[in-house]
Amino acid sequence: MATTTKAVRWEVRRRHPLIPIGAAVLGLAALVYAFEVPHRHRIEDNLTDRTKVALAEAGIDADVKFVGRDGSVTVESQDQVDQARSIALGLDGVRVVRIDAPPKVEVPPQPVSVKLLVDAGKVVLTGAVPDEAAHAALLDAAKGAFGAENVQDEVTVDAKRTAGSANLAALGGIVAALGKDTKAGVVDLTDGAITLTGTVTSQEIKDKAETAAKAVASTVRNQLLVGAAVAPEQVQTQLGALPTVEFENNSATLTAQGQAVVANVASILKTNPAVRVSIEGHTDSRGTPERNQVLSEARAKTVLDTLIALGIAPERLTSRGFGESQPKVPGTDDASNAINRRVEFIVQK
Repeated sequence: MATTTKAVRWEVRRRHPLIPIGAAVLGLAALVYAFEVPHRHRIEDNLTDRTKVALAEAGIDADVKFVGRDGSVTVESQDQVDQARSIALGLDGVRVVRIDAPPKVEVPPQPVSVKLLVDAGKVVLTGAVPDEAAHAALLDAAKGAFGAENVQDEVTVDAKRTAGSANLAALGGIVAALGKDTKAGVVDLTDGAITLTGTVTSQEIKDKAETAAKAVASTVRNQLLVGAAVAPEQVQTQLGALPTVEFENNSATLTAQGQAVVANVASILKTNPAVRVSIEGHTDSRGTPERNQVLSEARAKTVLDTLIALGIAPERLTSRGFGESQPKVPGTDDASNAINRRVEFIVQK
């Protein structure tokens, strides 16, 4: 049997001559990338940090971002744009920078707001006027009517305020018209209108104050009350002569008798609108001190709320409780407890 030998032919293909070159280029690119990216990030971080510090030193709070050497800065207002740009471009290594800021919002001029408080021969001037001339005219008139030692000046000058149609130079005439006998007087100039409140001693003074107010503004609300000036001591005597305010047992709920007494208090206060009163609750010594403190506060608050419901202005009233800490008489018998269990009305001078 014959043996056949099969020749195996190996063919060696030649590599393309550009393959080694391409591999070398890719390798070089990888090396460059591995070096360049961290280096670029370091540059960006450095520029970001230095820009933030420089802006902060100038009092500018900003968001800063760099891509390469090109920066983007966001500041809080349009007023900071030029300064921020100058600072950023002045830093070594910065190529270009874009500054962004919220659009500038124009705030319309605010109207003049003035409140004059006249009470017991003293006057407090508050609010804001647009110029020193109006301020000086008001202050001079107040000092002339009340004396410099009785005038407290808290008025500020704000050029952004606008007087509108109000004649601010005539404001002092209202203060002079009210005079020293006015109680809890308020001259309130808001939105071009004047409101007068408080108590004057005659219709003539009320009319003069209104005439003076009309020289300042076309809209005048004259809510002044006319009443004889009553000494605080007299009002205190009237309140002290009232019967004890009674409540339901161990409760802050007024009895029918208690409601009637509080109604009498309201009547006295309406007759004397300049009077301010502190409502002070007390208990007897039965029960725990903690419980008595809470009860005394609740009873005083009930009386305050009732007076407000009867038409007394809240700003004329305050309330507080003393629990059992201030007995009016010694002893713990029923008679003593009845005296110590009370609500007092203290006129504030």
